[in-house]
Amino acid sequence: MNMLSFDIGEFVYKYYIHPIVYAGEGYNPVNTVTYAIILGISLFAILKVMDMLKVRIDEKFVVSTVPFIIVGASLRVVQDVQLVQPPLSYMFITPFVYVLAFVITAAVLLICLGLQRAGVVKDYSKPYFWTGVAGIVIVLGMLFTQEVRLWWAPVLIVLLAATFTASIYVIARHLKLDFLTNKLNIAILAAHMFDASSTFTAIDLVGGWYEEHVVPVFFIDLFGTSFVMYALKLAVFIPVIYIIEKYFKDDPQMYYGIKFVLLVLGAGPGIRNTLHMTFVSA
Repeated sequence: MNMLSFDIGEFVYKYYIHPIVYAGEGYNPVNTVTYAIILGISLFAILKVMDMLKVRIDEKFVVSTVPFIIVGASLRVVQDVQLVQPPLSYMFITPFVYVLAFVITAAVLLICLGLQRAGVVKDYSKPYFWTGVAGIVIVLGMLFTQEVRLWWAPVLIVLLAATFTASIYVIARHLKLDFLTNKLNIAILAAHMFDASSTFTAIDLVGGWYEEHVVPVFFIDLFGTSFVMYALKLAVFIPVIYIIEKYFKDDPQMYYGIKFVLLVLGAGPGIRNTLHMTFVSA
């Protein structure tokens, strides 16, 4: 019994606690798979809760929640620039920062829904959206109290992401791939092009940075450049978007729920990486 307890304790420490507390968000195959499973379970749980609250997950909901994606990604950088100290700073490290961002978002959403149902506001999405915008101003205001180290990095990342996204859109229209010209779908690809651009800029152009996620590390090492992230993102997410359009349209909650998760998976890391480069030296 003692040996079993010891082994479990060592396992948890090695693959979960040590990478977060001491290695600075280190990823490995074990915690990567675990977080992926938790993400999938969380998605289904959130969809059930949204059904109970009678909240439709649609394009309006996704757009209204975008500011909270930015807030969540920016909160991660609050720890990077050491505006908070341990043990509080651990709440701003992945995966805990996602829990923190979720709690903040859920609390604001519930308050705004309550205001709508009490007749105080006509549409919950407006105060919900603008509260998220206020959150962005507050968090970025905190970050801009720090020294700006690479002012040109976010400019270049935006230009690269915009160029790739525009190219995808033009090619999709030319080939009549309508599922890739859908506004939300192209926004998902734009988010992942932004993430790929932030990785490419940090590793290949700035230097001194490294990829932390298991699968990208494999391909970057294989090809010798993080430029491969563009191809990797497109190879994964174009088929995923096609599958969503083909098989999930009959279930709007799932349809928009999955798209929202894809948007977060691209925009979140991309924003964090960009802000990290802007305010933190390698």
